[in-house]
Amino acid sequence: MALGAFLSSGQWEWFVSLTFRAEYVSPKEADRHWQAWLNSLCQACRFRGLERPFYFRVTELQNRGTLHYHALLGNCGDIRRLLFKDIWELNGFARVERYEPSLGACHYVGKYLTKTDGAIRFSHNLKRQLAET
Repeated sequence: MALGAFLSSGQWEWFVSLTFRAEYVSPKEADRHWQAWLNSLCQACRFRGLERPFYFRVTELQNRGTLHYHALLGNCGDIRRLLFKDIWELNGFARVERYEPSLGACHYVGKYLTKTDGAIRFSHNLKRQLAET
């Protein structure tokens, strides 16, 4: 899969799956929650002197009708993953795992583009990051 190969070129550190507790969360509301979570991560990185994190995110609609995110993130450094799991769990359920290239996380995220209408979002600094690798 070409997208999987493209994503494999990134220096990813986290693989996350973020789900909402509510039966229905509008895309706009879901994106506000994502942005708040990401802003918290950016602040933690800035506090530690790290560059702004970069990400690739796919949105999936679950069978029960609520949105679900799968994302790859980089530039997270030594930030505590479990803290950001706890932060998201104010909204629902979260998995925040270390990225392991051998597990195929890039292909896992990429498959949601063909599985559903999977809306994608990525950080503005992703292109620069991929160009540097």
